[in-house]
Amino acid sequence: MFKKFSFFNRAFLKNALSLILSHKLFFNDGHIPPKNHKIPNHFFGLSLTIEDLIEDPIGVVEMCRQHKIQDVTLLIPSNRIGEFSPTFMDDLMGHDIKFNLKLVLVDQEDIYLQWRELLDLTLLGYQKHIASIEIEMISFSQEALHAFLNIWATTFNMARLKKIKVAGPSIPSFSPFFNDMVFKFLKDKYQLPDIHTINLTNEMDKEPELIYSNFLIPKLGKFFKFNLIKKLALIQRIAESSNIKTIYGAIELKRHEITSYTLRAISLLIACGRLTKLYLPYRNAEGVLFLVDRMEGMTYMGSLFNDMPFEIHHFKNDKEQMHAIWARDDKTLNPENFYHIEDIYAAKIYDSHGDIIDLTQFKITDTPIYLVWRSMDPIIFIDTPKVLDFNATNIMALS
Repeated sequence: MFKKFSFFNRAFLKNALSLILSHKLFFNDGHIPPKNHKIPNHFFGLSLTIEDLIEDPIGVVEMCRQHKIQDVTLLIPSNRIGEFSPTFMDDLMGHDIKFNLKLVLVDQEDIYLQWRELLDLTLLGYQKHIASIEIEMISFSQEALHAFLNIWATTFNMARLKKIKVAGPSIPSFSPFFNDMVFKFLKDKYQLPDIHTINLTNEMDKEPELIYSNFLIPKLGKFFKFNLIKKLALIQRIAESSNIKTIYGAIELKRHEITSYTLRAISLLIACGRLTKLYLPYRNAEGVLFLVDRMEGMTYMGSLFNDMPFEIHHFKNDKEQMHAIWARDDKTLNPENFYHIEDIYAAKIYDSHGDIIDLTQFKITDTPIYLVWRSMDPIIFIDTPKVLDFNATNIMALS
């Protein structure tokens, strides 16, 4: 059966076994976000497609200006290199924006000359605005890996000549085992990246809190309690073993909307403390901008009630504190199972789009909501929740 999957070759399996037998898979409560770390300033960046830059350049500029976004990734599919123009950056350059050029290797066609010409042209007039150059592969096949290593070598040498950082390898399906193998290939060639990048898009298709039953082999994920948080912890450990300290994550939209899974994953990615920066999609980003405006510079205080069918994550700065809260498994919960009524009335409650929720409509569902208090307000949290009421018809109206 493995003949269909050429990444299951001897080198991959040998490397994967070495990783499984190493100490790297062992963490103390690695599936839970670590407490008391600060979310970096300018944590959020924007992922822009060629369509975004052609169809709505004014909207892109306005979003960056309003939300103080200073980092953008320009996605350039390898089969559309000819459609990309460095002049797409002109409108954004007056807003102190730094650019990451991201070549996405869609197939194995010969694009080396096209890519080199585009880099030459871009770096000729825009070099001081380019923060990094990134290469992403979207297939695990032997051919895709070979094409990636070739284009990586060309890009790496050119970036070193121009003193620009190299980012990657943004591996599809976010596989630490494959990442580890590619890092070893690059280390042997003295071509390790300055920034490790992760494409997190496929993680948005399932509950991000979920403990994976299978992780490379059956039951391995369940045994080690691997979920999104622990996978990121493993990625960080692998990167640091190659002396790579900076990790960027990226979410791109497969569909035309940001789902509740996406919003939940973004809260966890902020809380995990493993990422230096997170690039978010431009299209339909309304549900994310509330977090972009509020979260940078906050301290993540920790997760409340771990390993329960709901999530509550506590963030705080000098002015305010916030709980990001949601239920799992399509449940609806009574907020009074968690909060005293006086604390509910003292909070400003926002929905996933950042709009104020009326107290009579306040309920906890699988889509995140955000409760905000003044930083100095003591929140007398219920230490042990009451028996959870999963019946949506029994949610008490707070009036």
